[in-house]
Amino acid sequence: MKLGDRIESGEFLERPNRYLARVNINGEELQAHVPDPGRLPDLMIPGREARLIYNPGPKRKTSYTLALIRHGNIWVSVYPVFANKLVGQALEEKQIDCFDSYTNFRAEAKKGKSRFDFRLEFDDNSIGYVEVKSVSLVEDGTGKFPDAPTERGRKHLRELIELKKEGYRSSVMFVSQRSDTRKIIPNAEIDPEFAKGLKEAEQCGVELYGYNCRVTKDSISLNQRVEVSTDY
Repeated sequence: MKLGDRIESGEFLERPNRYLARVNINGEELQAHVPDPGRLPDLMIPGREARLIYNPGPKRKTSYTLALIRHGNIWVSVYPVFANKLVGQALEEKQIDCFDSYTNFRAEAKKGKSRFDFRLEFDDNSIGYVEVKSVSLVEDGTGKFPDAPTERGRKHLRELIELKKEGYRSSVMFVSQRSDTRKIIPNAEIDPEFAKGLKEAEQCGVELYGYNCRVTKDSISLNQRVEVSTDY
C-alpha cells in the first residue's frame, strides 16, 4: 500500500503535544500532525529521519502528517489507521490465512450500540467480528500493546467477550507496523487492566492474531504472522 500521493523527507525535531510535531523539511521548520496519540518513547527522538504525507486542506491546521520514523535500519509507521487499511486490503485479496473460509466482509460494521472494525461472513453461515490494534512499541523484538492506557481497548475486549458468548466468532488482530516484531504481548506495566482483559478474552475463546509489516520509505504491507501471547 502506498503511503500517499506525495511523500516528503524531513527531520523530526520535537513533539510539543500528542498531536503535533515540529519537523525540518528542506531547511524549513514546519508543523506536522501526529496521527498516533501514543507515547512512542523509542521513536520520537530529535534528529530522527521522518517521512511525511503532504495533504493540505482548508480544514487542516497543518499541511503535513507524520507517517514514518527511522529507527536504526528500519522504518516504523506512526499512522494507526494504516493498520485497518492493511487488514481490509488483505481481506479483499484473501491474504489472511487465519480467516481463510470467509465469503464476505464489511468494514466499520455496527452491532447493537457498538461498531467493529470488520464483520466477516463464513461459508458455514457463521459470523465473526474483528477488532484491529496498531502496535508501535517494540522492545527486543517483542511488541507491547498499548503504549498508553486505553479505556477504548478495554471496552473492545469486553464487547468481543460478549459476542463470543452469544455465539459469534470474535477476534483481535494486532498489527505491528514495523518489521522487527517477532511476538506481541499485552503491556501490563502500562495498562494492567487491558492485560487482564486480554487474558480473559483468550480464555473465553476470543481469537488473537498478530502480524508485523514490511515498511519502505514509500509503502507498507502486511508481512508475517507473529505469535500473540497473554503471558507477560
